[in-house]
Amino acid sequence: MPNKAMNGALLVAPALVFAFPGSYWLTTLIFSVIGVMALRRPQPDSMPLRQSMRGLPMLWGFAIFALLHIALTAYHHEPAKDFGNVLPFVLSPLVLIAVIRHEPDPRYFWCGCATGSLLGLVIAVVQVYLLDAGRAYGFSNAITFGDTAVVLGTSALVGLFYRYADFQHTAQRVYLLVGGCSGFISSLLSGSKGGWLSLVMVIVLLASTATRSLSPLRRLSVALGLLAALVMFVTLMPKLPVLDRIVSAYQGAKVWIQTGEITEGSASIRLEAFKAGLLAGAHSPIVGLGRQGQLAVIQQAVNDGQVNEIMIEKKIIEGKASYHVFSIDNDLINLFARQGLLGVIGALAVHIGLFISFWRYRNQTDGSINALSTLGLLLVLLYFEFGLSISVFGVSIFRVIYATWAALLLGLLIVERGRLVDATQQ
Repeated sequence: MPNKAMNGALLVAPALVFAFPGSYWLTTLIFSVIGVMALRRPQPDSMPLRQSMRGLPMLWGFAIFALLHIALTAYHHEPAKDFGNVLPFVLSPLVLIAVIRHEPDPRYFWCGCATGSLLGLVIAVVQVYLLDAGRAYGFSNAITFGDTAVVLGTSALVGLFYRYADFQHTAQRVYLLVGGCSGFISSLLSGSKGGWLSLVMVIVLLASTATRSLSPLRRLSVALGLLAALVMFVTLMPKLPVLDRIVSAYQGAKVWIQTGEITEGSASIRLEAFKAGLLAGAHSPIVGLGRQGQLAVIQQAVNDGQVNEIMIEKKIIEGKASYHVFSIDNDLINLFARQGLLGVIGALAVHIGLFISFWRYRNQTDGSINALSTLGLLLVLLYFEFGLSISVFGVSIFRVIYATWAALLLGLLIVERGRLVDATQQ
């Protein structure tokens, strides 16, 4: 495949994350197809590829998750569609192969993320200020839209601050900066609480990176100044749902802790769902209860007065009543309730495998390697933090972007590491 086409794919895939419903699958599909084509045309010496992929903690983590998920899904007789949850993880080796074989330029990835972030902001502004939607939701819902916008914005800013010298034209640097900030603004317009903690973490990290030549006191001052600017922006920006949702969530959590009453649809209902999930998981802590078993146990807990009845949702479909458990918006608790400790181990294997894979490159002096490893580590931290308020492994857009982008970044890391070794030997 010509290098221009591969670089174009690296630009287009993240740029179109918000382009149309399901467009986040583009990255997985494009690079999986390229990976299959690469396997059909094996290189004379494929030893470097095998050595690059052998023993990667990421692949081991993905394999553990996929095997446990498939086994537990079959054990609980879950719907056939649930088996598809492992698809992004199963396809990730193809993404890795595609990148390692064709060696694209990482600069296109940073620019693609900035473009996707800008497109997200356009969608958010239209929905909130023109359509008066209250919260930006993209083509899915406010939480997935806002959290994904944070990932896009963070990627663009990491590319700018860590690879500043690569973008020699002022217009390129401004584009990455505006694109990165657009992702954060989109997240704020969505009102997604999962993105708020991430914003603080990312701002402090990038401020520290941008001011690493300054004294510790000045670096701290810059970080605090940026956080103060964020607070002012949140306070002064019209129709921004952040402040009201923070106050509402605080009050709801306080009332729930004191009385157990659900007073709003954010904090208090989540705390009740966490309690329900833990009660369900305790009945079968090793393998969980599955969907139907979870429903039965929580229904009994509702009858016994242990859990609020709002946890059991009722819908009328074609004249028949259908019941299901209100979403348990926490990755580990949701997995514990449905798949027990084995399901939790599968999720942790993904996080730990990825973290170790990127951590290996943390001390490299090369700027490109440093940028890619930093974003890889941030990717793990971001999605783990998102998992505190939503089920990352239960939501398609999160699973797809997390698994595919991790493989993409790791492939770029391996390519850049090989380039550095070749340059050293010459």
